[in-house]
Amino acid sequence: MMKAFCLVLLASGVAMACNGGPPTDPDCQNPDHGSCGTACCRMLFTYKNNTPAQVKDAIVTALANGGPDGRYAWQTAAGGTFGFSQDYQYYPFHYVGQAYHTSPMPGKYVTSGPYRDTVNFMIFEDGKNNNATTVRVFSLSDINGALGDNGMNYKNIMLAMKAVSITATDTEHEDNSCPAPKN
Repeated sequence: MMKAFCLVLLASGVAMACNGGPPTDPDCQNPDHGSCGTACCRMLFTYKNNTPAQVKDAIVTALANGGPDGRYAWQTAAGGTFGFSQDYQYYPFHYVGQAYHTSPMPGKYVTSGPYRDTVNFMIFEDGKNNNATTVRVFSLSDINGALGDNGMNYKNIMLAMKAVSITATDTEHEDNSCPAPKN
């Protein structure tokens, strides 16, 4: 039964983890080597003509029931809500949310996998573009010393955001984490 499930996932195009071999999955080609003290990735996605609530709802739907690979799990926010929290009247953002993503990749060190990463979402009105919403997504390896994540934090973000039903009009790296491969 498990073999059939894995074959269905592979046939559907959902690669479950960045395995450290030659990256054949384009979303595994942005490894991070500890830019946050451990491996991480931080990206911005802009959605023109969409409100923060519309974008939040699309992300919630995309990650419902574990998301596209079945390995995302929403976490409880500080305000006690599940997934996203909203009461931020004194801050520049409308919603914050957090999910865990668990990679099935077996570890090759003492702390053999699966590995868990934390994926944070911050949704705010874009100050540069009228009638646009920006999502800051930050994925962080939850294990100390992940100084080469084989591109998994970038993949955590891209897998989630590609599953969103509305298309981002702009995508960018916000800092030097998970850099694009050099040609």
